[in-house]
Amino acid sequence: MKTLSIDTNVLVRLLVLDNPEQNAIVERLFTTNRFSVLWTVLMEAEWVLRKVFKADTRRINDMFRSMLIDELIEVARPDALTCALDLHSAGMDFADAVHLCLTDESMPFVTFDRDLVRRAKKLIPDASVELAQ
Repeated sequence: MKTLSIDTNVLVRLLVLDNPEQNAIVERLFTTNRFSVLWTVLMEAEWVLRKVFKADTRRINDMFRSMLIDELIEVARPDALTCALDLHSAGMDFADAVHLCLTDESMPFVTFDRDLVRRAKKLIPDASVELAQ
């Protein structure tokens, strides 16, 4: 079985099934291949699902969590996706959650975003998130 790296539009078709013609193509591809989902694709898909499809945080996280248990879908660092989805569920912006969960624990994450620092310290007390000064 071959592994395909998929674009955001393929992932969105797989998750929302809104276009019968493209859905049939995705279904055919999915029955004969594994899908590899890049982090950039996940971040763009979250935006598309939220802005275009008006999906709420819970629905988006449910869709993304379903990928973690599907043997035909690969995400690098699934532990980081679980971390990001947990933070997103707790109210953090998905992109911010991804940044924090993918950051090497040995280095501080620095930002000008005071709200991100506050939320991170509340949700991940041992995380090294600092205000840029």
